[in-house]
Amino acid sequence: MKKLFLILFAVSLLPLCAYSDDWDNFSDIDRAWDGQDAITNKQFEEAIDTIEGNKKKKEAKQRKKLIKKIGGGGTSLHPDLSPDSEIKSLAPLKENEDGMLLNVPVNLIINNMPLEKGFYKVIAEKDKKGEIYLSFYQSQYFKGKVKAVETTEDYNQENLDFVELIPYNENFVKIIFGSLDFNAFAFIPYK
Repeated sequence: MKKLFLILFAVSLLPLCAYSDDWDNFSDIDRAWDGQDAITNKQFEEAIDTIEGNKKKKEAKQRKKLIKKIGGGGTSLHPDLSPDSEIKSLAPLKENEDGMLLNVPVNLIINNMPLEKGFYKVIAEKDKKGEIYLSFYQSQYFKGKVKAVETTEDYNQENLDFVELIPYNENFVKIIFGSLDFNAFAFIPYK
């Protein structure tokens, strides 16, 4: 039985002996790094910069893709709406509570009372019923009040707040008024 055991043990070692040549390849393990070149700090930094540059390009491309997905593709017809332009902040709109200055070159008739030529501060007010009135002031003195008609017409004015006197015919002038809340006009007789 001992002989049989020794024979089996010897036979099991035979395949290991066949691969003994492969063990010789590990003898050069100490010289594995001999063919490598050493790199300088400058070369290392250049390699890192190249990698980071590619990363930034990829991020910029993803950002453009996101902007295109949100805002639509390509550039807009309006140059301020292109994806590359910066968003400008707008000044908040506020009501003009001080009124607007109007030059009246003729003598107006308001409620059968003459309103002389001159400069007037015009303030428009809307009452609880929704009717609009134009009030005329010189300095702090109230000079008259006229009922006006609300309109959606902006009379091609450049500014949001405006007041202007326009000749209408031989007996009437038209006063147009515009503000943040509404636009209105009134026909007023004159001498």
